[in-house]
Amino acid sequence: MTPEPMARPATVQDAIEAVEAIRQSISFLCIPDHLNDPATLERWLGNKKPELFEAWISNPENFCAVEEVGGRVQGVGLLHRSGELRLFYVAPGHARKGLGRSIHSLLVSRAGEWGLSTLHLESTSVARAFYESLGYRPAGPKKLLFGVLHAFPYKKELSR
Repeated sequence: MTPEPMARPATVQDAIEAVEAIRQSISFLCIPDHLNDPATLERWLGNKKPELFEAWISNPENFCAVEEVGGRVQGVGLLHRSGELRLFYVAPGHARKGLGRSIHSLLVSRAGEWGLSTLHLESTSVARAFYESLGYRPAGPKKLLFGVLHAFPYKKELSR
């Protein structure tokens, strides 16, 4: 029997595995978004490095949650104190297994501790159905981020 997903706060020791999960998710699961366009991939992956991950999670304005499978980080989510979800990725082979929901639950818990009433994000086309299943609603027209990558704004009101 597979254990229930249980997200936890990220640590600097997670940096290498977390960045690998993020990079794999972008490279393989987000092909419909980047279309294997080299310039888009280079730009999207450019800041996905362990040393930057360490800086992100060391920033008190951020809260990062990870999910492990078999002792390795396979999912990552990062919430900024502004209410923006800035990272949310699950590694290939681990989608639709509850990792994303577990990570989201921990991020929402932190949002509540921070007194936030709304979360917002820019989704890829691939992730839209996932966010909608969590109660997010479209919050504007899609926009071009860089290269061929489009972002779809979403928001979610949190219950108090």
